Amino acid sequence: MLQRVQSTNETRSERNYQVAKWACFVISLLLIAFAYVDVGTISIGSNNYNLSLIRLNKAIAYTIAILGLQVVIGYTGQIALGQSFFFGTGAYISAWLIADHSWPFLLTLLIVVPSCFLLGMVLGLPALRIRGLYLALLTFGLAAVFPSIVKLDKLYSYTGGAGGKLTSNYKFIAPAWLPFDEVAQALQKIPLLGGFFGDGPLSTREESRLWKYILFSLIAGLCFWLVHNLIHSRPGRAMRAIRDNETSAATSGVNLAITKTLSFGVASALGGVGGAIYVAEVGIASPDDFSSLVAIYLIVGLVVGGVGTLPGAVVGGLIYALVPDWASSTQSISFVPERWLQGPTGSLILGILLIVLTLFLPGGVVAGWRRLKSKMIAKQ
Repeated sequence: MLQRVQSTNETRSERNYQVAKWACFVISLLLIAFAYVDVGTISIGSNNYNLSLIRLNKAIAYTIAILGLQVVIGYTGQIALGQSFFFGTGAYISAWLIADHSWPFLLTLLIVVPSCFLLGMVLGLPALRIRGLYLALLTFGLAAVFPSIVKLDKLYSYTGGAGGKLTSNYKFIAPAWLPFDEVAQALQKIPLLGGFFGDGPLSTREESRLWKYILFSLIAGLCFWLVHNLIHSRPGRAMRAIRDNETSAATSGVNLAITKTLSFGVASALGGVGGAIYVAEVGIASPDDFSSLVAIYLIVGLVVGGVGTLPGAVVGGLIYALVPDWASSTQSISFVPERWLQGPTGSLILGILLIVLTLFLPGGVVAGWRRLKSKMIAKQ
């Protein structure tokens, strides 16, 4: 009886901890939104780094695409390098529906999700016969040919060819019942910290930016919740069994064909959602934004954040969206010659970061943080 009471208390404490953790996370998201509704600057030494909701919205798009890679690579163990194909597919479908058929953004997701899911399952069928480097090469080929496909003359009326498909005429209008202005003015009255949240009422454009950020964050939260439930369900356990040992999974009764194609379908659907959010933010679906280089960057974000961890997708999305731009904005670093910081240093520093993390944190940022956290708890 005593053991049962202790177990109940531990469960209640764990639940309270999770509620408090997520409450702090949501409050942090809202504070960031109001603080950087316009372009803000973070100063480190003599370097100034810009941060805005535009970049954070791009980070959300990348995060959802990397979340899809977590499903197929991190939890199923299939080496798939073609996520930019589905990222671009979702972007173009959404852009076409918004620009040519005047669909609202949320409604386009009803077409993007099933279309990318089915396309991913079909293109994932080769995974039933090939694996390893051959599967990686095949999927990377999809990413390489995507820009050429959308430039075809036969698809010009749908994709806009090399010029891309514009959606900039579509406006995100914040619902009138959301008290954005009241919250902003309340935050501005906080002693010592109010200056971080601007001064005066919000403009219509700023309210629109806030609404987009919150809407995209809600979509991302829904995606994470669905993937979390999937991973802890019976199909999710089957995916992890395939990752750990495919032969043992087959002998244990796991249907390899269905499980693998399902993982490819889910990953592709998430890639499509990320692409739809990306094009809704930038206002144009352009072939150059969905090249094979994007596929590589998404893999880099996956590895740096942590393969097989849901928080790793968030870390990877932020790194992809911020590190290259911030690296290019770096003007001076102690003991580093200034000429080394001239030119396209964003990709260089991102590559160096990947090498360093691979050597010293092979499990990614999230795995490193968990190891550090466990050591701190053990010392206590």
